[in-house]
Formats: sequence, C-alpha cells, structure tokens
Amino acid sequence: MSVYARMLKPLRRFLADESGVYAISFVMLSGFLLGMAAFGLEGSRYITERARLSDAMEQAALALTAEDNGTGAARNYSLAQDYFRAYMRHDIGVFKPTVIVNHGTSSNNRNLSYVEYRVSGQTLQDSWLASSFFPSFDKQVTVGDNGAARKYRSNIDVIFVTDFSSSMNDYFDGSTKLAELKRIVLQLSKELFSYGINNKIGFVPFGWGGREGGYCDFPFVTNGNYPYNYLRVSDFLTLESYVNVPATVAAIPRRVNDIRIPLSNVDGSTCLSASSSWKVPLTSSMSQIQQIQGMTAMGGTLVSSGVLLGVPYLADGTASRKVMVIVSDGTDDPNRISLTPRLINAGMCDKIRQVISTDDSVGKISFIGIDYHPTVDWKQCVGEKNFYLPKNIKELEDDLRRAVFEEVGHNILKD
Repeated sequence: MSVYARMLKPLRRFLADESGVYAISFVMLSGFLLGMAAFGLEGSRYITERARLSDAMEQAALALTAEDNGTGAARNYSLAQDYFRAYMRHDIGVFKPTVIVNHGTSSNNRNLSYVEYRVSGQTLQDSWLASSFFPSFDKQVTVGDNGAARKYRSNIDVIFVTDFSSSMNDYFDGSTKLAELKRIVLQLSKELFSYGINNKIGFVPFGWGGREGGYCDFPFVTNGNYPYNYLRVSDFLTLESYVNVPATVAAIPRRVNDIRIPLSNVDGSTCLSASSSWKVPLTSSMSQIQQIQGMTAMGGTLVSSGVLLGVPYLADGTASRKVMVIVSDGTDDPNRISLTPRLINAGMCDKIRQVISTDDSVGKISFIGIDYHPTVDWKQCVGEKNFYLPKNIKELEDDLRRAVFEEVGHNILKD
C-alpha cells in the first residue's frame, strides 16, 4: 500500500463512519428548535395573559359604568388598576390605564341617553425563556388590551330623605355636614337634569317627624286616636306605644296623619319646629331644588319617620327607575325608642321597594350614615351593597353618587 493510500485511509474511515451524525445535526438545529419551543410556550402564555387582561378590561368597564364617576375622576384609574392586579397574577408592573367616557343617544325608537366607558391598559410581564443564544421574546414584554361597556339611562325619580337634626350643623372634614349635603345634592341634581330625559328630584327633611303647614307630620297609624295635643321629649315613648306597627307598614305608600299636633304645642326637638325646612316634591326644576340652600337644621332624630314621609312622593313618580337615598348622622333619640327597628322587622323596607318598583326596575333604597355607626341595622333594610359609612367629604360625595347612579351596564364591541 502506497504512502498516499495509507494517509487517506483514516479519512475514508471517518467519512464512512455514520455514528454521531444525529448529534451533529441536533447541534446545528438546536438554536432553531429552542427558539421554536420558546416562541410556542411563551407565545401561548402571552395569548392567555392577553385574554385575561381582556377580561379585566371588560369587568373594569362594567364597574366604571355602574359607578359613573365622570370624565377624569381619579377613581376611574384606581378602580381599573385594581382589576388589572386582580386578574394579572404574573405581571411585574401595571401602567396607568386610559379611560375614555363617551355620552350619546341610542338610535332606536326609545332615544335613550347612555354613558359609555372605554378602558385600555398594559401590564409588563417577565419572559420565562428569554435568551441571547436562540430566538425568543424580549426579557420583558408589554401585554395590552381594552374593554368597553355602555349603560343606558332611562329616566329616574330620586328622593333624598335627609336628617335635619341639630347635629347636622356639626363640622365634618373641614365643613358642616349640612353644607356639604346641600352642595352635593345640588351638584347631582344639576347633572341629572342635564340629561334631558325628564329626571326628577325630591327632598324630604326630617327630625323627630316632619312638618306640614302648622302641624306635626307623623306618618304612623295609631291604635285609636292619639289623645294628646302636645308633645315633648319626655312624651316620645308614650307616642310610640300608640303606633300600630303592622298597620303602618300596611298603609305604605298612603299618606297618614293620625297624629295631628300643632307646632305651637311641641318643643324644639320635634317636627322640625325650630328649623326652617320643608318638603320639596319631585321636580325637574333646578330652582325648586335650590330651595334647600335656605333650609336650616334643628331638632332630634327619628329616621323611620323621614323614610315613611318620603315614600308617598316617590310612589307618585312616573319614571322608569325610582331611588330613595336616606341620609342621617345620628341614631334615633331618645335612645330607648325602638320604633325604627320594629318597623324594619315588620317589613317596612320590603313594602317600600314593592311600591316604588316599576316594570323596568326594582325600587332601590340606600342608606348613608355620615361619620357615625348606626345602632339600627340599616343593612337589613337596604342590603350591604347600598349601605355606606363615609368618613370624609370625598367619600360622602362618592357614596351619594353611587347611591343615585349605580346601575350595571353591559359590554359592547371593543376597538
């Protein structure tokens, strides 16, 4: 064998040897295969994350239409971010969402006005398989989507049943409770009237009963004729003993005046006799509602009397939705009086909802307790969702707005 042949023999043997050929092929293709695996796994994960973010956007849009805080409200952004965080468990950052509020009128024959909230946002995600050695996603990826919801506004009747006892003159977060209540009610009224769909507002102040002309206005059915023509604080328990609770509930929404006592025969704690206040029936006139600016508060508290005084006005309304908003800053006095819980336990609230419900909506009752903890279980009456205990002016404004406007909308097509 020649020297040349001997030199080529190892080379021929190497070329003929096929062992390890697949390893070489794998090494050559490993980058491509790892890239495909990375894109497949990470891609499917990001598709899932985007779908989850889409759900978060739609739920955020629904929540915002329910609250309807208006364009630019800080809560729009904080609430949307809360939904992002709840749904997006693997994000490392949540960007400030974009919230666009649109208003319009439906094109169908009903011509209902609507409010529409469009929410878009992004979250930052860490890639699990990011690498510089094979094709992959970046180390951090931004996932974005959007959602939209619309709520149609049928017309609404709202009665504010408001505590006008002496304590409403107390300071609350830098202002008086009464001044802030008036300001917010007027603000909400102006907004409701601006929709142009015949919304109406009413205002019923109460203390220990109300006033009607020169007489006390106590909306209670009595066991026989109330035998006294005067009323002092010391007589409150006597008056309660004459109230027929089941008959009073059964009489809703009829106006009841079984107890007629001249204002001249009562002390300053009763029937708003020492205050300058009066009832404002449902109206769509801003000038009528502005009468509350001149009202003053003075006297005691019996919340159930105010509630029962407000029902007939709301029941007389003709709107598609009816809402009663009860506002109080103190417990019934004297503290031994048990009339309010007895009325609630006898079904007063259920009866009120029944008579203020319409073909389009179940009647709604909300309770707002300003800076105190009620001893009466108003949650039993209105439900936890409609029970509010604001601790400052901002919370009071937000809670009053929710009490009036909160109504779930429905998702619509996204951009």
